[in-house]
Amino acid sequence: MKDIFDYVLQLVSGMFPFVLLCLAGVYFTVKTKAVQVRKFFCAIKTALCVDKSLGSSFGAVCNSLSATIGTGNIAGVAFAISVGGAGAVFWMWISAFFSMAIKAVEIGVALLYRKQRNGEYYGGPMHYIKMRGSKILSGISVVFALSGLGATFFTGNLTQVNACVSVMGDNFYLRLFMGVLIFILVATVIMGGAKKITRFTTIVLPFMAVLYIVLCLAVIFKNYDLIDDAFLSIFKGAFSPHAVTGGAVGSLSTAIIAGAQKGVFSNEAGMGTSGMAYASVQDADAYKQGLFGIFEVFVDTLLICTLTALTILCSSVIINYGTAASSELVERAFSTVYGGFSSVSLAIMLCLFAVSSIIGWAFYGINFAEFLFGKKGKRLFCLIYPPICLLGAFASTDFTWHTAEFFNGIMLIINVTAVWLLSGKAIAVLKGDKNGNKDSGNTKCIRKQSSGANIR
Repeated sequence: MKDIFDYVLQLVSGMFPFVLLCLAGVYFTVKTKAVQVRKFFCAIKTALCVDKSLGSSFGAVCNSLSATIGTGNIAGVAFAISVGGAGAVFWMWISAFFSMAIKAVEIGVALLYRKQRNGEYYGGPMHYIKMRGSKILSGISVVFALSGLGATFFTGNLTQVNACVSVMGDNFYLRLFMGVLIFILVATVIMGGAKKITRFTTIVLPFMAVLYIVLCLAVIFKNYDLIDDAFLSIFKGAFSPHAVTGGAVGSLSTAIIAGAQKGVFSNEAGMGTSGMAYASVQDADAYKQGLFGIFEVFVDTLLICTLTALTILCSSVIINYGTAASSELVERAFSTVYGGFSSVSLAIMLCLFAVSSIIGWAFYGINFAEFLFGKKGKRLFCLIYPPICLLGAFASTDFTWHTAEFFNGIMLIINVTAVWLLSGKAIAVLKGDKNGNKDSGNTKCIRKQSSGANIR
């Protein structure tokens, strides 16, 4: 019986969601005429020119990115390289390419099927699944919300804190200090509600991302003569991992799954969470927000995860391939430039990444709890969520990551299937066939002052 349970757990956590994502990624790429290629620069420009006021699309971008940019960008990349070899980074890129199309479409679906209550918009997978009217689908929407609540506690909280304190080693008091510090920061922001969460993420996220990019670039530029070797190991290891890892990683499937799985864990494409953030924007449309989805995956995976990988590979630190590593691998890479300050600098970054992701996920958790239990659920969630940070400081790393991947897998399976069935209008919008965005007559990016119309 245990063997059957373990098999189902592995299937839901790994292979099945991976296959589903691959199929959905290829399908949406073809159906949208490769929107992630056609509109890539437009997506970057649209995101950079967006209105920076609170409650605008900028707030939704920061909310969503704060949840996706977390310790997975550091510990997750280190794990992927150590388990799957340098070639895992290549498959992370491939995963990101198709994830752009998936995220653009799922955000479009969330916008097209969102609802309005008391003058405020809301939406997300549990809402567009339930609105189809069937009792079976209503039950599935509840399963999704319950899985989302589980993912909020594990993916959005426990794994973040756990990865953050791992750099402290086994020192009980340092772990406790970090757990209490994160608990206080999270509780302070969470008690202010969704608006305070958005205000926090709009301030912290840009600073955090720029600081980490600078720290990584310093390591990479110091070892610039090894950049060619790093890229060579990535491309060579993508198809022949045993040649790069000395035989420690002999299976190509290990490299593929390690890279793709951690890429999805980082950018959350297919899970439907980003759609919840963008659906709350008052003046929004499916086309514009879909472009933000492309921008998100670019920043999270193609930029920050790649910088982490190059920091590790260019630093010439010893990697014990085949043995799972975490943030300590990045810490050793940082030490080649920052010396004794490397632990402090990485601890600061991990703390910022963890708090940002925990608070970003809190926005989703509030929505899940309110959907399941009403306003009482929302208040109860705000009371329970911050203390979970203390558990994360001492929880088993294997248990937290495996449980997080299980909940992520359920969310992904349900949401990707729902988006696939409801994607018709969203694909049409992203192709430029509706809402006046035809490629033949309107190829310019949406500018800051352009609000667009909601397609209902």
